Amino acid sequence: MRVLVINAGSASVKLGVFENSEPIFDKNMDGADIEDLLAEIPGILKENSHEDIDAVGHRIAHGGESFRDSCIIDDVVIRAIEACAPLAPLHNPPNLAGILMARKHWPGVPQIAVFDTAFHQTMPDHAVIYAVPKEWREQGVRHYGFHGTSHQYIMRRVAEELRTPLESLRIISCHLGGGASVCAIDKGRSVATSMGMSALGGPVMGTRSGDIDPGLCAFLHRTMGLTPEGIEHHLYHDSGLKALAGTGDMREIEAKAVNGDKDAILALNVFAHSIRHYIGAYAAVMNGADVLAFTGGIGENSAVIRERVCTGLEFMGLRFDENKNAALKLESYESPQIQKENSQVKVIVTKTREQWMIAQDVEHVLGKTLFARNKERLRI
Repeated sequence: MRVLVINAGSASVKLGVFENSEPIFDKNMDGADIEDLLAEIPGILKENSHEDIDAVGHRIAHGGESFRDSCIIDDVVIRAIEACAPLAPLHNPPNLAGILMARKHWPGVPQIAVFDTAFHQTMPDHAVIYAVPKEWREQGVRHYGFHGTSHQYIMRRVAEELRTPLESLRIISCHLGGGASVCAIDKGRSVATSMGMSALGGPVMGTRSGDIDPGLCAFLHRTMGLTPEGIEHHLYHDSGLKALAGTGDMREIEAKAVNGDKDAILALNVFAHSIRHYIGAYAAVMNGADVLAFTGGIGENSAVIRERVCTGLEFMGLRFDENKNAALKLESYESPQIQKENSQVKVIVTKTREQWMIAQDVEHVLGKTLFARNKERLRI
């Protein structure tokens, strides 16, 4: 089976083509107009002899409360994704545009939606409910969480690396990149995660604020005359590391910090503190932790951030090895450990594989559908 994976974001489109679960082609495209980028996909695939597609998998940022699993896309699913757009205004519309493009160019080919929020549907009520008026909650105001595909992959990769059943593991997964989130995974289930109703909550991010006092919005409206739309724009695009250090690129921030730039040093400290805050909280949620995992562009590549996050976590039984950390350089999808031998907590660094996970989900959904249809024919 040849599966095309489309991950349409707010400013980029990532493509992947998989043949029987093996990657055979990938491409990242950046640009201001997502629909223009999406329109290029059929031509790009044709140029590279990958135009014959058996199924298309789409990363969908927000599935609300409607979707606990990936599913085949039909008109009902499209309307449900549209209904979630107010919860993810920067992400769901591009996701939908990708679906419509694929429907047009590959009519009759199955389209599968894989939701960022689905993995976190296992969180208990006390971890998802906001203490706000009931009529707000009835409109969908609650904790959802994102990066679910990445956290799910990291969960599986950690269990594979340690050769340990998921039922025996308490994992704190740190997806640190332009967007950042931390997830508590207890016995194979997400029980808490840092992003909330939107992709703004949690640790500090590249251009996003992370957690703030909700009263900030009313304060800025009263004192500076900012509109809700204006505040939202600034929190998504002009905050986070960019607001602290003038750039959202961690590589540039680290280079500035080495040269003594005070703003860059502050940004590193604020970012690391915001991650440690969640690690401590989630160790409490799970009554300890067996594994601390790092992934995402920063988690995979920044020895500085890993050291700042891990140093001082001895109270959890974590003994960090600075030498292993400094020497680490990922070549592929290996999962090296960077703790000392006497550490009670494993510290694992690995690359995430969101595109591959989406392709896996596509094959799983179509396999289940085929099995159900054959079973029904046999029953008749």
